[in-house]
Amino acid sequence: MGSFHKTHPPIAPSRFTRTLLPRISIVVPARNEEKNISNCLRHLINQTYANYEIVVVDDRSTDRTPEIIEDIKRSSKISIKNIRIEKLPPGWTGKNHAVFAGSKLAQGEWFLFTDADTTHAPESLETALAFSTENNIDFLTLAPEVESKSFWEETIQPLAVASLALWFDPEKINNPQSRVTLANGQFIFVKKDVYEQVGGNEAVKTEVIEDVELAKKVRAAGFIVKFLNGTRLYSTRMYTSLNEIKTGWTRIFTHLFNKNIPAILHKIFLFLFFSLLPFAAFFFEVYLRIALSENFSPSLFWLSLSLCFWIILVRFFGNKAVKANPWYAFLHPLGSLVMVWILSACVMRILLNQKSLWKGQSY
Repeated sequence: MGSFHKTHPPIAPSRFTRTLLPRISIVVPARNEEKNISNCLRHLINQTYANYEIVVVDDRSTDRTPEIIEDIKRSSKISIKNIRIEKLPPGWTGKNHAVFAGSKLAQGEWFLFTDADTTHAPESLETALAFSTENNIDFLTLAPEVESKSFWEETIQPLAVASLALWFDPEKINNPQSRVTLANGQFIFVKKDVYEQVGGNEAVKTEVIEDVELAKKVRAAGFIVKFLNGTRLYSTRMYTSLNEIKTGWTRIFTHLFNKNIPAILHKIFLFLFFSLLPFAAFFFEVYLRIALSENFSPSLFWLSLSLCFWIILVRFFGNKAVKANPWYAFLHPLGSLVMVWILSACVMRILLNQKSLWKGQSY
């Protein structure tokens, strides 16, 4: 995490100083987002950039999402277009179809695809445009500040996010010669002509992790793709319960590792050996000491205790780096057990050829 923050500091809010202001279309797919859509749209309405529109795609919602969108649309100072999808065409995943439908209605020269569970800083849109034009970036995708509020979020989310930073080297991700690609569908800022040239989301319509596959196609077409730190520009609360965390990360890891069982087993080994073994050894030695067993090893006791202290210290500062509660570092063993459970669920899903579940749909 320290290396990531040194090589990829958060993009600082900035102004777009050119005279001509290109039109930007923000496309927001929303399926049963009554808890989030109002917060998302109200922050998007208050952007500092002057020339943009918002396109909201109601993807077959069965809750109050459509009514909330209409209420905000009536009072908005920014142009808001909204469409409703009644039926998912065969061969499409839901989000892919919603994003693609929104792009057809959008009229901007640039597209920002963002999710309904995001909260954007006022400078989010303007900074993305300024940074992309100054650095000749065609496809900019940003990592968010991840909000953690409940017990399980605080215990697991910082660990899951940090694991991605460890497993997907930022230097490789942003190297056009590398085969490692990572993207975040919560924030994709792309030129309209680039998006259309690679076929848009229709080109990846069957993919569950559509953001990564779209980034691969853009890079393969010779365009500049960058995955950077956007923690000063927007935030997201991905999941709120243990069940959502397990379902969401199982889906992500299963497809992020391309259903490669050896790769996932390797990650399970890393957690078992480096995160859990020191704590298991420590508590076992404590048990032997309490039982006055002759097998008690003072050297193993102090070694395991030192390793446990070091791990907790690393997690403490790691949590602070991602703005999570640092004291949850003491629950690192519990978080690691849950991560092993999630990764094991990925393996079982692949072996049993089970479908991925998300927002009431299976893929």
